[in-house]
Amino acid sequence: MANSLPTAELAIYAMLSLPILYILFRHGLVGLVGWIYLFMFCAIRLVGGAMSMGDNPPPAASIIANVGLSPLMLAVSGILHEAGVYCQPSLDPKVGWLFVLIFHMVVAGGIGLVASGSSALQGDHPKPSDLSLVKVGMAILTVCWVGLCFSAALSVRMRLRASRAADSVYRAGSILLNAVSASLVFLGVRVIYGLAALCTENPSLSPISGTLVARALLSFLPELASTLMLIAAGVLTRNVSRTATRATVEGKEGSGQQLRVLRE
Repeated sequence: MANSLPTAELAIYAMLSLPILYILFRHGLVGLVGWIYLFMFCAIRLVGGAMSMGDNPPPAASIIANVGLSPLMLAVSGILHEAGVYCQPSLDPKVGWLFVLIFHMVVAGGIGLVASGSSALQGDHPKPSDLSLVKVGMAILTVCWVGLCFSAALSVRMRLRASRAADSVYRAGSILLNAVSASLVFLGVRVIYGLAALCTENPSLSPISGTLVARALLSFLPELASTLMLIAAGVLTRNVSRTATRATVEGKEGSGQQLRVLRE
């Protein structure tokens, strides 16, 4: 029973890695960041699942359990940016990439604190300040999740103002945006669970040695639900990159024809 959850994690994320690679190939450069991070999340969960098997998981398993959350958060951020590109093509892409870069730096800072503090806590002489580092890091990740929710809500509002239901590229962006919005609910459960486990220092809430019910309901299933929603949206929008490219080419050709008519 102790190994049932890590075993399921290994099997499930190994299977999910394949469709993510397919989506990564089909979505092209616009979706590169989001889908690469989602694949990295699956890879980290594979490593964490393998390390957590057995009655006495190594200390590194606890670090991976907390650090592994960041790729999922960065994946949601990247896919949200991709959805914005398709729903709001008039927006300056450089501004979008700037926000993505800033968000990634903040998440990296938070996860760095978590990793550093967790590593020190697993050492021979842990200090109270080490636990404080972990708590601050998780607090930063929680703030990043709140920021993602705000960005998703803003994107939904902008999409409603510029509805183009007949546009296939717009519909694809809407599918991605809806998947991100839904996945943020489950991601929030996982983030708050991690923060509560660290702040309360309750052994039963530990993502590694806690009760099976807590780990399954508050860690494994929310992460899996978020991942499955994003994968489903990625498969449904697998042709969006080619469609967007074709629309851009047709738009340029149409502009060229109009220019020739004006000249004549």
